[in-house]
Amino acid sequence: MIPTFRRILAPIDFSAASAAAASYAAELAKGFGAKVHVLHAWEAPVYLRPDLTVWSGEVSATLGDEIRHSAERAMLEFFEKMKFEGDPSFTHEVRQGTPYKTILAVAEAGSFDLLVMGTHGRTGLSHALLGSVAEKVVRHATCPVLTVRAPAYPA
Repeated sequence: MIPTFRRILAPIDFSAASAAAASYAAELAKGFGAKVHVLHAWEAPVYLRPDLTVWSGEVSATLGDEIRHSAERAMLEFFEKMKFEGDPSFTHEVRQGTPYKTILAVAEAGSFDLLVMGTHGRTGLSHALLGSVAEKVVRHATCPVLTVRAPAYPA
């Protein structure tokens, strides 16, 4: 049986690996006539309280609000760079939460047929210390997951 993909989830962290994965998702979407939902999940650093007040110019906001606004701006820039802006096949979302848990929850709730995500390919100590969002998603996802490594050379 040949798989049919109608809804593709592309979690991103704004890295080169994410851009490569989003490109794969876009090509797959064209081939299958699918829709792509781009997701960025963020969380405040564990050593800082998200309700901590920070000053940005002459305006104060909570750290959580500042991170969310920054992520939303980065998403819009990512959409422009990838030329997804204005294409009805692409939607995007920024959510607060532990990245792998948020990705899995969105994938389940949205009934996605495929996840396409970048991986940094960390090994050894950096993998042990930082963990791997992609690895956790692959282990727990209920749909197929395509992981894409960052290009070895600048695009």
